[in-house]
Amino acid sequence: MSNVPDKRPAAAGNWHPLVIHAAGMCCAVGYRLAAASCALRAGVDHFRESSFIDHSGKSLLAAQLDFEDLWGPQRLAQIVKMAVADCAGAGNAIDPASTVLILTAAERGRPHTEVDNFERLYRECQALFDTPFHAGSAVFPHGRAGIGDALWHAQSQLQLDSVERVLLVGADSLLDAATIEHYLGQDRLLCTGNASGFIPGEGAAALLLGVAGPSDTGLHIVGAGTALESAKPDGEIPNRAIGLTAAMREALALADLPANALDFRANDQNGETFFAKEAANAYARLMVDDGTGLPIVQVADCIGETGGAAGPMTLAFLSTLMSRDDAPGERALLHFASDEGQRAALIVEYR
Repeated sequence: MSNVPDKRPAAAGNWHPLVIHAAGMCCAVGYRLAAASCALRAGVDHFRESSFIDHSGKSLLAAQLDFEDLWGPQRLAQIVKMAVADCAGAGNAIDPASTVLILTAAERGRPHTEVDNFERLYRECQALFDTPFHAGSAVFPHGRAGIGDALWHAQSQLQLDSVERVLLVGADSLLDAATIEHYLGQDRLLCTGNASGFIPGEGAAALLLGVAGPSDTGLHIVGAGTALESAKPDGEIPNRAIGLTAAMREALALADLPANALDFRANDQNGETFFAKEAANAYARLMVDDGTGLPIVQVADCIGETGGAAGPMTLAFLSTLMSRDDAPGERALLHFASDEGQRAALIVEYR
């Protein structure tokens, strides 16, 4: 089985741009990336009353796939299979022997985040191919911001002669009784008496990554920053966005770009006030010399909170959105925040 690193490689230094060769997605508004992208561009959501109820006995809204006969690990496994198959079917052959498989998943501490569950997801991805993936494969169970450390690991592996591609898969589902109860107990869900909570969702995305060459066309990841934030959503420590600001500045520095070179930003904002204020504070510091606002892309507006899948899903969507004539721009800042303090920021360009 894969290893489970706690952070990005210790030897990480300069950033070498990566390019997305192919992408796939499965979520509440589309079981393939092409369909999901159309829905996301149109602002179509799939929020429905679910079978889960809040503490007042009312149904919770959820962004749920129509797998009524599948629950638990089997449900998430099916979502992963569809996303990986969508990516593999995009015309780029995947040779597992020279491909590192990286999974981003729910952070530990949530229900169903035992190592056995991560191993099962890994095996489901492996089962789609005839031969094992490269030994550098790994799982990053760090929630939304796990995308930062995962991409640093991807870059370190792509420097090896034995690795040609990285298959990055993000998968998560908040739609099970234990997880719903976990977040209800923390007053985190949108429900009776809590207007600033999030709508739980589920989904997966798969990205086939490689080192960007001068002739590669597509979405390029040209900078990535990570940091830690001591404040948590429980409010015990004031959140001054120190960690998120540091991650953003590192990503811009590695991309060798000023903040005013950005055309828009995309993030994992899900409706919670804590993370919205943090993002606003970090962005205000970043753009202090410019003072202009940027358009915002938020996939959670249509598919709800998708946890460890949020980063790969956002990148998959942007790989199609930014190729269009009506794209919001050619260069964007992406930022992600996990409940336990990890922060990540990316700079992407479409070339």
